[in-house]
Amino acid sequence: MMEATNIIFVPGLALFLAPPRDSFELLAVSAAVLCCAGFLYVGARYWLALDRRIKRSDDQAKAKALDLADSAEIPLLSMTVVAMLLAISGFAVRGPSPPMFSALILAGLALLEYVNYYHRQLMNFDRLSDFQRLLRTGRLRRAHMSRDLAVHRKRLQG
Repeated sequence: MMEATNIIFVPGLALFLAPPRDSFELLAVSAAVLCCAGFLYVGARYWLALDRRIKRSDDQAKAKALDLADSAEIPLLSMTVVAMLLAISGFAVRGPSPPMFSALILAGLALLEYVNYYHRQLMNFDRLSDFQRLLRTGRLRRAHMSRDLAVHRKRLQG
């Protein structure tokens, strides 16, 4: 499961390659790490739940993962905006630095993960059928979690 591995690997690599040197850089990088890892965690929980549903007929895991995705969406998206603003303001006020690049990249990845899970499937190169569909239609497919979350939210409303 790529998402679960990347929760540690991606932020760890960023911190290893560009460690923050002062409190502002630490704040910017920490905010970006949290939102990036947060979206990856939501995605990992969702895909793990689908795996459990198939292998163990565990529908409860999917419901819990969708509850998490539902409740985490706005806080994680808000944190991503804050992380972006911190990184951009770091560039504007202090000039470019490796930790600010790291913060900007991690916040950008968080934004891409948000789109990938909650709106459109951005990864279309891991399965030939997805890639062929993208070439044929010229459009990105609605994300799997997005579809499941819409059904889940309707159920919760009554």
